[in-house]
Amino acid sequence: MARNIFGVSFVLPKQILSINETATKVVSLLEILRIEDDVFSKFKVSKLLFKSIEFNLEDNSFDNILKLSETILSFELSDIKHYEKEENPTIDFSRDHGFNVLLEFEKNKKKHFSLSCNLSSSKWNSLSIENFPFENSDYDFDWYFNILRKTNDFLKPIYSGVNIILPQYVEMYLPLKIAYPFGWITYFSNESNIRIPTDIDFEVKQEEKGQYVIATREDFTASKESFFAMKEKLIEGMNVLKNISPEYSETTA
Repeated sequence: MARNIFGVSFVLPKQILSINETATKVVSLLEILRIEDDVFSKFKVSKLLFKSIEFNLEDNSFDNILKLSETILSFELSDIKHYEKEENPTIDFSRDHGFNVLLEFEKNKKKHFSLSCNLSSSKWNSLSIENFPFENSDYDFDWYFNILRKTNDFLKPIYSGVNIILPQYVEMYLPLKIAYPFGWITYFSNESNIRIPTDIDFEVKQEEKGQYVIATREDFTASKESFFAMKEKLIEGMNVLKNISPEYSETTA
């Protein structure tokens, strides 16, 4: 399956966290995810113009939290001094627009994907898992669903999904002006106030905190015909939901 066409995205509640609180949340999430797949155990933290820093969660978690806190601070120090005018910030420093963190995951010296997030902003918080290389992206439905659910349970997003990230698909739904696109698997929290009709042509799984909308559990990238049919199904589903749920419109997101 050409699973490098997917990205896993999460729209998160706004909250201001310190650098240390951000690092704690990131490491705590990875500790949960590496139970599902040990590829989450080892990663590099990267930023343009900086040397990447390697991490191994098989080491002490507290040490990794402190190390990640210090790494974020070192990456952001110049900006903090310039824009926030804070001369001697510590890992307890926080700011309105939070801190962007980029992690790159490898296994057996092969890149598998990256995780980027901002968990600590009063403006916009999000997390995404993407950049799946073609040769190392053989993840099935169960892998995506488990990673999505475990992350949802911990971060409690407003919306999340396993989305098709191909430009031609994005161009198909952008004119709809909807809040969040439908993907292979889509999640709407109760707080989103978006309700899925029972007669929609999708599997709808109701849970305590929200609804999962599953387009199919099968491999729809096996042929061009099934892939094109799925794109049409997703667009149709978005149109149906937009017509019955005002909260699904972009202007109310």
